[in-house]
Amino acid sequence: MACYPSCLGAKAIATVDVSPFTTRAKYPDSDRLKAGKALVEALHALGFVKITGHGITKDEIQEALAWTKRLFDLPYEDKMKAPHPPGPMPHRGYSGIGKEKVYSQADVKAHDTAGNDLAQELRKISDFKESYEIGSEDDPVQHNIWLPDDVLPNFRSYMIALYQKLAGVSEILLEAIGIGLGLNDEEHTTLFKLLSDRHCQLRLLHYPAITKDRLQKDLIARLPSHTDWGTFTMLFQDDRGGLELKDPQWEDYLHAEPEDGAFVLNIGDMLQRFTNDYFVSPLHRVSVPNPDTAPEAGIPARYSIPFFVCPKFSDTIATLPRFVTAENPAKYEPVKFDEYGSVISKYQYKG
Repeated sequence: MACYPSCLGAKAIATVDVSPFTTRAKYPDSDRLKAGKALVEALHALGFVKITGHGITKDEIQEALAWTKRLFDLPYEDKMKAPHPPGPMPHRGYSGIGKEKVYSQADVKAHDTAGNDLAQELRKISDFKESYEIGSEDDPVQHNIWLPDDVLPNFRSYMIALYQKLAGVSEILLEAIGIGLGLNDEEHTTLFKLLSDRHCQLRLLHYPAITKDRLQKDLIARLPSHTDWGTFTMLFQDDRGGLELKDPQWEDYLHAEPEDGAFVLNIGDMLQRFTNDYFVSPLHRVSVPNPDTAPEAGIPARYSIPFFVCPKFSDTIATLPRFVTAENPAKYEPVKFDEYGSVISKYQYKG
């Protein structure tokens, strides 16, 4: 049974208002500096934070989640008119329940023994979710795989606009991080190489309801612990919640309880490497409850929308020199983003 004990840990997940960056005319530079420092402080402490004042209204969030539900309510045959390819690349289109397997590098090391079929070992407990992956229409590496318009009219145009809006928000957040870190102009330019609006990823997720009987009888997971291998991730979730993030100091998983109008921001591997562990890419998961304590009705469906901020696939990411000192020597060699990703995602899909 893939379930995990959870607790609130020793810390609460901070909420940071970035309104000074999204409604500039109303705020002086001092307020932007204050908000940037608050964001950096929260991310340094845990690797994740809740964001408000980001410029996306509550109604817009609900509309995006409603589109996500409409997509996954379609018959399986219709969703398979935009199928995800057999392997991990291109990471686009629809993946049915159990097709993708998410894992951590600790999982890989634990199962990588002589004679093992590693991919099969990682899939002994399947992920009970379905997903749809969307990128920029201008991505030269991964081209979108769209449903025919008559299957879900206006879905494509809506998601293209949503992708563009979230890419704009990610630029604002990266600016806030740079200001909070006190970067100079040259360092700020280098920081912005961690974001390419043509290489990010918009993901729609559905975790179907699970009956108590199935919880008791089956080995089942929703989303096992893992880190994100991009720059950072913005996650919108419905009022069911379910996201848990690991406190790097106390080793407890903290519940990211839904907060009206807020999304969760978590650091990815590239920003961890860029800052030489000043920011840490946190393990996070969507767990299922212990079957003995689950409600008789089971657990309801859950919908979420993560937006993964990434650099250009061909770019090499290196640690910024200001984060390397005699007391804190460099921990990471420069790495090409596409090569890093191909290693991390090697077993995500069969084929």
